[in-house]
Amino acid sequence: MIFMSDSSITLKKLAEKLGLEFSGDAKLKITHVCGLDSLQKGGLAYLTSPDGLASVPIPAGMSRHSGISMGEINSSQVALIVSTGVKNDKHNLIFSEDPLSSHVEAANLLHPVAPEIPGLSGRKGVHSSAVISNNVKLGKNVKVGPKSVIYEGTKIGDNTILHAGVVIMSEVVIGSDCILYPNVVVQDRSNIGNRVIIQSGAIIGSDGHGYFQRKGVNYKIPQIGIVCIEDDVEVGACTTIDRARFHKTVIKQGSKLDNQVQIAHNVTVGEQALISAQSAVGGSVKAGHHLILGGQSGIRDNVQIGNNVTAVARAVITSNTQDNEVLGGMPGRPVNQWRKLQSLINRLGELFERVRKLESHEN
Repeated sequence: MIFMSDSSITLKKLAEKLGLEFSGDAKLKITHVCGLDSLQKGGLAYLTSPDGLASVPIPAGMSRHSGISMGEINSSQVALIVSTGVKNDKHNLIFSEDPLSSHVEAANLLHPVAPEIPGLSGRKGVHSSAVISNNVKLGKNVKVGPKSVIYEGTKIGDNTILHAGVVIMSEVVIGSDCILYPNVVVQDRSNIGNRVIIQSGAIIGSDGHGYFQRKGVNYKIPQIGIVCIEDDVEVGACTTIDRARFHKTVIKQGSKLDNQVQIAHNVTVGEQALISAQSAVGGSVKAGHHLILGGQSGIRDNVQIGNNVTAVARAVITSNTQDNEVLGGMPGRPVNQWRKLQSLINRLGELFERVRKLESHEN
């Protein structure tokens, strides 16, 4: 099912807003963005290469033969964002140096994230069921949803939205233009930058897993540090970021954490990281910029990670890395070495049988 926006925009107006050239029907009404496999009337898809049409379903009037040229694309009801190198003045096209980026920008124009809060629709303010303590500073156009709770000493910047059931504990600082979805919890003294998105059920600033044993009994180590989330970070649903023992756990600018990710205490995740679902980063890890963790991967505690390091799905990094490494397996090793090892493991049955036959001949 395609999500249609409540309003439409002409092809010409959309191209103007994107700052791009176009060709085709200037009055064509664009109602939604979509993929090539789901183009419908009013749809806008993108294409990085004309050859891509050869392998996807497309609507009547558009060719999907191999070796397609842009001249064969002909649909009066849809539009495509294509590379600027394409020369065509007969079809509904928008030309971009980066079609994917322009398509994302068009999605933000046609499908803006402006979720309405029950009881606040069409107006600013705080829901009547929300609880706000003394000495709380709310910026301009802040919205606080039903059953949300804001503790003392908290500061929230302009245009930030707290949905239903959000809990902000004491002396938290949240920047401008943030969105906290239902049932997010931000614990004491956490610091959240601007344009941060925190999905439902995430917990920021929970205690780290710090204990010591004496005579077989576990004793809790107080976690008195904070969490610092820099600008333009996104935190996925049910993700947990633990506060530091003394100083701070840091998620640096532009990093994106998927759902159900665990970030332990004292960790630093560098700029522009991508961490996939069900991954875990152990305590006191220091990771450089552009870290990529595939799904269900992990990093052992106290490991130093270089810049531009990638761990493929289910890899576990157990020792310090250099820059630009790609690792797989447990323990993590260079991915080509890991793949070779996996290939050998897959042949163990065959090799065992050969050895058994050799031994039987000897006997």
